[in-house]
Amino acid sequence: MLDSSKGALDLLEDLRKERDELDALIRGLEKRLGVISEVDESDGASLSARTNQAVFKTIPLGFFHNMTQADATEKLLRMNPGNPLTTHDILAAFRKSGMTVNSKNAVQILYTTLKRSVRFERVAGKAWGLSDWYTDKKRKREDEQPANQ
Repeated sequence: MLDSSKGALDLLEDLRKERDELDALIRGLEKRLGVISEVDESDGASLSARTNQAVFKTIPLGFFHNMTQADATEKLLRMNPGNPLTTHDILAAFRKSGMTVNSKNAVQILYTTLKRSVRFERVAGKAWGLSDWYTDKKRKREDEQPANQ
């Protein structure tokens, strides 16, 4: 048993070294391609934050032209599958595309729009994801509905 534990620990250490090398290569390639701005590892920037930055850089002017906020939010979330965004991040993306969201109640308006739509799920109390990313929760809702409706 002692030999297998030592072998597993050695394997784990090798994989960690390989992961660090791959992370460095990925950061270098992202920087060279201009996919993300330079991120200081000491500031605790997460992978999802770096991914969101990459998505925001790809939003051209007019990207959400003639779309409702709900449709534009769905389009934005589908660009970055599995990575929820905060209401503020979504509004920032809208503004980057040139969409007019200058109302002082813009956050509340977007929040209410997303909350009322079955297409979106509130995640971890502060971010929005697409309902189809969370199929287990969706099935539970359907099961809770009375049979006579």
